[in-house]
Amino acid sequence: MLERMARPLRGLSNGIAGATDGTYRVLGGPGRLLQDFLNGSWLGHSLHAVLVDVVIGAATAALLLDVLRVFFSVEGLETATTWVLGLAGLSALGAILSGLTDYKDTAPNSAERDVAGLHGVVNIVATIAFSISLLQRLGGAHDGAFWILLIGYFVISVGGYIGGHVVFKFGYMVNHNAFSRGKRAKDFTAAVAVAEVPDGTPTKIMFGTTSVVLVRRGDVVHALKETCSHAGGPLSEGELRGDTITCPWHFSTFQLADGSVVHGPASSRQVSYRARINGGQVELQGPHD
Repeated sequence: MLERMARPLRGLSNGIAGATDGTYRVLGGPGRLLQDFLNGSWLGHSLHAVLVDVVIGAATAALLLDVLRVFFSVEGLETATTWVLGLAGLSALGAILSGLTDYKDTAPNSAERDVAGLHGVVNIVATIAFSISLLQRLGGAHDGAFWILLIGYFVISVGGYIGGHVVFKFGYMVNHNAFSRGKRAKDFTAAVAVAEVPDGTPTKIMFGTTSVVLVRRGDVVHALKETCSHAGGPLSEGELRGDTITCPWHFSTFQLADGSVVHGPASSRQVSYRARINGGQVELQGPHD
């Protein structure tokens, strides 16, 4: 049902995602650092999810204070309600920016982008309602501000439901390797002949049923799971830069040595294996926990 409701917004959704991506490209290096911050690459998971918790928590607290004032005649809560609602509004702005940063890397013309776009539009409407309620309070109109806050709270609850749908149905900003960490090898196990791994070229091999990308430089071999943790992109088609590899889909960058995130949008470390050359074979052990 949500997919059908969101489908008419596809043009708008594609336009917003394209404009956001273009803005980051224009910003260059500083834009890449800002993107890493807003994606939550430094945090280990989406920053957007953290900020949304603050928004909903603060809005709930503000609504509770208003209910106590309006229906139970508790006095002296106006200032506290205004401050808490201000926190909700400020956090909502951060949630919008981080959400747009995640959103730009969704697939164009997809149900995932459609529903995520609907989620964003609904939450922006809620943020506008919170802002109006805050301005009314600053002008002393606390009774009228209560009803606007109540409407905004209902809208953001709908937005939260849609957001949960995007995450749990489409795996939005979820580690794509979380439930498939790959074949495990307690001891070093032969995976492929060294002759089949060109020097300095990302090479995809199968280790059991697990796709692994190997990067050999002389006698040193690095091994990462081939499926990018961000959105499942093929790392074997990525670009090598020094000691890192960059996914061709959304340009998440990982350290070859241990799979740690250098640049987002990925926020989860790439699954990595220990690798060595022995008797003309590349042997793998792991993966690292």
